[in-house]
Amino acid sequence: EMIARDIEANYYHFDGFVILMGTDTMAFAASALSFMLQNLGKPVVFTGSQIPLREPYNDARKNLIMAIIFASSDNVSEVSIFFHDRLIRGCRATKVNTSKLKAFDSPNLPPLAEIGINIDENDYLFRPPPRGAFRVATDMDTRMVTIRLVPGFDDASIKAMINAARETHLKGLILQLYGTGNLPSVKDDLVHCLADAAEAGVCVVATTQCQTGSVIMGHYATGQKLLNAGVVSASDMTLEATTTKLAYLLGRRDLSIDEVRDLMTVDLRGEITPERDMPP
Repeated sequence: EMIARDIEANYYHFDGFVILMGTDTMAFAASALSFMLQNLGKPVVFTGSQIPLREPYNDARKNLIMAIIFASSDNVSEVSIFFHDRLIRGCRATKVNTSKLKAFDSPNLPPLAEIGINIDENDYLFRPPPRGAFRVATDMDTRMVTIRLVPGFDDASIKAMINAARETHLKGLILQLYGTGNLPSVKDDLVHCLADAAEAGVCVVATTQCQTGSVIMGHYATGQKLLNAGVVSASDMTLEATTTKLAYLLGRRDLSIDEVRDLMTVDLRGEITPERDMPP
């Protein structure tokens, strides 16, 4: 919220913004800022380093220089991350490595730009200029739980966790499922619990545990059961984008829970691949 408010206060005084921060939560911060900054018409570039600037050999200097270069670009009008040798969309980024210099990746979208001897920009990926006035929305409703399922899980424990969370006004439930969005076929009690939660006004979202690819609800029988229970597909969004987008939509007081569910499947900031562009 503080970063968004700082940009709001200085938006008309500068042509671009560079944000330096630690790498562990950078993808979450970049995703959140992507949704907070509405009708953004200037580049906002996150960067950091794996090796501190104080060390004789480090990646901080190059990352900072390139972030400044891209923050002065007339082509980029969105939140992004520059790291190592690539500029990637903020709401498509995820941290994939703790020990290599290429710490971030964009699993389901090519980089916006890559650097070598030259800077190679993928112009066709750039977001179009905004059509409305710049606005900032910082109300994020974080009454959410994320659950990553593993084979052999005790569904009674998960049901108890969900029911307990509903007592504290749970608004969002994100499930990291197998493959294209599947549960074990014998877990009907859990599906009924999810249906009850959805009926009670909880937005239940299914993501995939796979780094690349998409949730395809209804591809298998178990996925169809989830669809019938009111579970929403996150499609090919990263977990970072899914959580921050849901928090952003839940924080908007002008939306009903059904509108939140509908908008979770709509591309707002380039965070999701439209169904028409999905591979067959």
